[in-house]
Amino acid sequence: MMMIGTGKSLAWIGIAGLVVLLAAGGCAKKSVVATTSGTETAQADTGGGSLEGFSKSPKDEAVTSSSMIVSKADQAEIDARKAREAAQKHLADIYFAFDKWELTREGKKNLIQSAEALKQIPHDKLLIEGHCDERGSREYNLVLGEKRAKEAERFLLGLGIRNPVSVISYGKERPVCAEHDESCYGKNRRAHLVLQDGQ
Repeated sequence: MMMIGTGKSLAWIGIAGLVVLLAAGGCAKKSVVATTSGTETAQADTGGGSLEGFSKSPKDEAVTSSSMIVSKADQAEIDARKAREAAQKHLADIYFAFDKWELTREGKKNLIQSAEALKQIPHDKLLIEGHCDERGSREYNLVLGEKRAKEAERFLLGLGIRNPVSVISYGKERPVCAEHDESCYGKNRRAHLVLQDGQ
């Protein structure tokens, strides 16, 4: 009888020891340190001694919202876009007489005004579109539109702009006015200046 009771006790002791070992995880060892008050406190042992520099009751950390910082590159891009938009407002269309590509006095005046705006943003690309009214063949108007765009380019370059310039002709394919009369035709015979990103 005594043997059975001792065997049960040993079994329970073995199980209890196993549970303690599993609970400890086999990784983190705990050591007990006696304090001067006679009480014992448990410390986690990291293998290199106790952790230092940590408060047992840390203050709550307040998350403060910092103002959004815009990088210099982003700010430069925003400024460049604003300058481009402002300059685009000063670029006027240049109008031409029927079947002509020579600049009129009014056309030259508009180009001088445009050149002043372009000089403020010398790295932005300029596209000059040549347009015609609906009269004449498609092929003829494509050539005429190109001559109008190139004449505007020549004049602007003579004024000393440094912008990269390209030209394109749309001929009669993109009218701004669809009526079939002279007042509408005059609006379609034009060179149109468009700013593009310089990057």
